[in-house]
Amino acid sequence: MRRNALVALVGAVVVCGASAANAQSAPPAPPAPVAAAPHTPGDPWEHLNRINYAIENALDKHVIGPIARIYTALTPGPIGRGIHNALVNLSEPSVFFNDMLQLRFKRAGITAGRFVTNTTIGVLGLVDVANKMGLPHHDNEFGVTLGRYGVYAGPYIFLPVGGPTTVRDLVGTGVDLLMDPFHWLRFASQVEINGTRLVTGGLDFRNSNEGQLNTLLADATDPYATLRSVYLQNKQSQIDGEGAPLDLPAVDDVPAVTPAPPGPTAANMFPNASSEAQPDAVQQAADDAAALKLIVQPEGLASADMDRAAELGRTLGGLRDVEKSLAVQAPQPGPVQDADAAPAAAPDPVLASAN
Repeated sequence: MRRNALVALVGAVVVCGASAANAQSAPPAPPAPVAAAPHTPGDPWEHLNRINYAIENALDKHVIGPIARIYTALTPGPIGRGIHNALVNLSEPSVFFNDMLQLRFKRAGITAGRFVTNTTIGVLGLVDVANKMGLPHHDNEFGVTLGRYGVYAGPYIFLPVGGPTTVRDLVGTGVDLLMDPFHWLRFASQVEINGTRLVTGGLDFRNSNEGQLNTLLADATDPYATLRSVYLQNKQSQIDGEGAPLDLPAVDDVPAVTPAPPGPTAANMFPNASSEAQPDAVQQAADDAAALKLIVQPEGLASADMDRAAELGRTLGGLRDVEKSLAVQAPQPGPVQDADAAPAAAPDPVLASAN
């Protein structure tokens, strides 16, 4: 008895041990595949771009923004405008080369006139004299030149500090740096001066566009998607030659929608009506349609009214709709009148004249 119990106990321990060993040695079940998030066309790296956009916002809030405010305080009024004008003047040679490559010779002439005028009369570009002479500045870059010749933009990219761009525009930025004559000049402290120009240009660009950017993104449901859309549309407008960046209309500029007048109209009573009907005929048709809609009694619909409704349907092209309506509302034929019955009343002369 005891021997059998001992054998059963040993067998149970062996079975449980084997089961536990199998459970531990069995590989874990593979996780269920997670469906990849759909990407916006033209933005295959959207997940990484959104991370970079969040990094940019954090840097702008804690580093770039305070530095930009200090820069604004140190360059008030005419000083800041003079630095801005000088930076724009330094970019004119690159704009001129791209105008020529795009065969936009008139714009190239304006750019060359601006550079010569502002460099001489405008004291090295500190004063924008050319703008007052009717020679406005316009932006241009090698990315736009590539787009003019059909080069595809490539994936959209958002770079911290660098901002929105595409593969094509990123390559164009490198070529623009090589087009800059000051890149090839050799002078004392060249690295320090070019670095100062790069940082100052970035701060000036941020301060010049901060108000418009804040207005654009203030009420945006998805600021990243809004900025991407505006950037791509603006770049395409420059390629197509449509000029300046797109300006979104203000809410107050949207015209108010005039409410439709109450009651039945020819449009909802006769959806197949001809668009060539005259205004007076349409108004008359609307009045007649409203009168027909009010006739719900199975009796009392005179033949003159039926004839007028049929004529109205032919005029507006809605004959089938009118016939269906009349078929439902027409009175059933009554019993045959006796010969001694009183004769039927004469037709109303008013309705007859209406026919």
